[in-house]
Amino acid sequence: MCNCKKVFFSTAVILDRQYLGDKYQTVLDELKDYIKELARVELKHGGVLVHYYSWTTISLNKGFLAVFSIASCEDTWELFSRTEEEDLLLFALTEVDCPRLPQRSAITVTYSEPGEELPQLLLDLRSSNAISWKSAVILHDDTLGRDMVSRVVQSLTSQIDEESARPVSVTVFKMKHEMNEYLRRKEMHRVLSKLPVKYIGENFIAIVTSDVMTTMAEIARELLMSHTMAQWLYVISDTNAHASNLSGFINTLNEGENVAFIYNITENGPDCKNGLMCYSQEMMSAFISALDAAIQAEFDVAAQVSDEEWEAIRPSKVQRRDILLKHMQQYILAKSVCGNCTLWRALAADTWGVTYRQNDVPEQINEHANGSTGVIEHLELMNVGIWRPIDAMTFADLLFPHVHHGFRGKELPIITYHNPPWTFLQANESGAIVKYSGLMFDIVNQLAKNKNFTIKIMLPSHVKHEFSNETDMMHSQSARLTIAAIAKGHAALAAAPFTVLPGPNQGINYTIPVSTQPHTFIVARPRELSRALLFLLPFTTDTWLCLGFAVILMGPMLYIVHRLSPYYEAMEITREGGLATIHNCLWYIYGALLQQGGMYLPRADSGRLVIGTWWLVVLVIVTTYSGNLVAFLTFPKLEAPVTTISELLKNSDAYTWSVTKGSYLEMELKNSEEPKYKRLIKEAELLKETGGIEGTIHAARGTLDRVRGQRHLIFDWRLRLTYLMSADHIATETCDFALAVEDFMEEQVAMIVPAGSPYLPVINKEINRMHKAGLISKWLSAYLPKPNRCLKISTVTQEVSNHTVNLSDMQGSFFVLFLGFFSASTVLILEWFYNRRKRKSEEIVIKPYVE
Repeated sequence: MCNCKKVFFSTAVILDRQYLGDKYQTVLDELKDYIKELARVELKHGGVLVHYYSWTTISLNKGFLAVFSIASCEDTWELFSRTEEEDLLLFALTEVDCPRLPQRSAITVTYSEPGEELPQLLLDLRSSNAISWKSAVILHDDTLGRDMVSRVVQSLTSQIDEESARPVSVTVFKMKHEMNEYLRRKEMHRVLSKLPVKYIGENFIAIVTSDVMTTMAEIARELLMSHTMAQWLYVISDTNAHASNLSGFINTLNEGENVAFIYNITENGPDCKNGLMCYSQEMMSAFISALDAAIQAEFDVAAQVSDEEWEAIRPSKVQRRDILLKHMQQYILAKSVCGNCTLWRALAADTWGVTYRQNDVPEQINEHANGSTGVIEHLELMNVGIWRPIDAMTFADLLFPHVHHGFRGKELPIITYHNPPWTFLQANESGAIVKYSGLMFDIVNQLAKNKNFTIKIMLPSHVKHEFSNETDMMHSQSARLTIAAIAKGHAALAAAPFTVLPGPNQGINYTIPVSTQPHTFIVARPRELSRALLFLLPFTTDTWLCLGFAVILMGPMLYIVHRLSPYYEAMEITREGGLATIHNCLWYIYGALLQQGGMYLPRADSGRLVIGTWWLVVLVIVTTYSGNLVAFLTFPKLEAPVTTISELLKNSDAYTWSVTKGSYLEMELKNSEEPKYKRLIKEAELLKETGGIEGTIHAARGTLDRVRGQRHLIFDWRLRLTYLMSADHIATETCDFALAVEDFMEEQVAMIVPAGSPYLPVINKEINRMHKAGLISKWLSAYLPKPNRCLKISTVTQEVSNHTVNLSDMQGSFFVLFLGFFSASTVLILEWFYNRRKRKSEEIVIKPYVE
């Protein structure tokens, strides 16, 4: 067991003579007497050795456990940097408007006279990141003195060692303090309406009296300056402990505002304690109490282990500092009385999602629970904390809770209907929605995660409405019910796809587009042309004509060269037979073209040059023909495809096309000034809207048969047409359709919120972030048809596969063979008739008898 003896700890007390001035000696004497008596009475389990210094630049490596200082702000921070290096506890009393030391390793008390604490309060808010703004607009009237304004600005713009507390860019606007309500409203409207919020930001600190605060809140609301993206902090200084009820001054709050209030609840009574000695004695009391508790705790542990074990587990300097610091903070929070009469209370307005609370049944939603009005009937202010000079703001909640925590877990009604791939709804036997998915719900789920709300699904059938526009053919019945419900404010958001239409839309607003859908058309895949004359396809018509003329001309040319050559006379060779007749020369040239040799060759070099040149020509022709023939066997020749609107209009006699009646495409085509679009809609057939992808697939089967067999085209979203192609491929296992290569007239798809909804900027900002992160594109691709053979082939390309030559490919050869036999038979008959006629003529002629 450990042999525990009374332990003494050294503590440094620094009283800066330059800072205290004439009070130095008085404070030193009183503090010495107080510490001596305090240690004797309160420190029962140990002792403390106190070393007093009159300046801050002392050596700290003398075994001190803690340091207490009364010094200027600059010297206090310089001393803190050195105590941090030595792992010492520093509890300091310093001047007003000084940033407090980090609460994780030190205690700071700023002393100020009552009524001078406002700059310190704002500085503490900034140091604790209760307001983490890049810029702020300070609004005040004549009741705030010039010196106080300067100190307030300094508290927000000064550099703080805390990295998280950045300096704030401050813009100050002064207003006249008018006693007359009319003049006051006029003055505020003049100042607020001219604020360039686009450049100076929308974070406001209004240091005003309670009556001015009420008027300013109304004017800011009228000018649309109080909304979800703005933050208003009202600092009210003319209240006190006896007149601190703000409910009489806060008339109304609107849905989605970010408003906080800090007001004075100071009490001026005879029992109020303040002053340097009060704070000094209280901090020393907290330290002695913490030291005694720490020593007792160490004795209790040490008594249960051996000396060797205690040396291994005894607290380090950092651990002992943290134990003392935590105990001192708890002591000050519970027992501090110095400066307690100087108090400020902070309240925050809970405004997000309040008008949708406790509306379990859509039909019971209050008429005023509308995004276009958004007036909160049951006002609720949350207690944020209390500010005291000794320990700054003690937070119970965030100053602007909605900026950090969004809707704080509230349930928001989201109206939707089944419309793949945007929304998929799965209901149980009783009709309740048990599962939902789709692109819109991927977006809404991400919104709920980022803005901290839960989803309550509503269906259009839950709300009964009378349609104000029965002629609306662009939207289905579910879509019209949804629009009506949103316009009445029965839901915060419609998780469904709506085309962004130009012009005013009564009762609704669109979010930024979640997707952009281009239009195109679907057409039957180009058919393969007849292959009966496949053997003629390698050469064009003019090539064949030139080749025929070449054969016809080369025969006589060979005959002429052969007949005119003197070689045969010189060599006394007869020209009978062989190439001596033009008939044989023609057949020889034709045989050489088909790579068939002849029985006779010219003996003269001139004739042989003609033949050799012809062989070279034949070599090129045959090689070219063979290569092209293989290509035509591999890649069949197709009909000329229609891939653009211009090509379609050029072939309008051969094709028909259709557009959905009442669609956005019809409206845009009718409003277009381009001639091709005017002609396109003029000659188009108008089809009835089918509603959604599934409805389109079901209703378009008959139209698809027209596309397949009757040269018909369908104009629609590329997305819908892709679904049609995929569904037809699954049903028929064929690839009969293709999409055009040209996209035109993009249609933007968005969700809708009630007109005037304060959450539209918030939703738009989140959707924009999802777009930049690529989330929406990724989510949408998950709901698109799975890639298949048909979707990979466009109208201008074709499949390449191993092709086995079939009868269709060879029918042309058989046709030539038949033509050859037919020609031979015809010539044979002619020869037979010729021979018969010749024989008859010879029988008529009387030949003389020759002995």
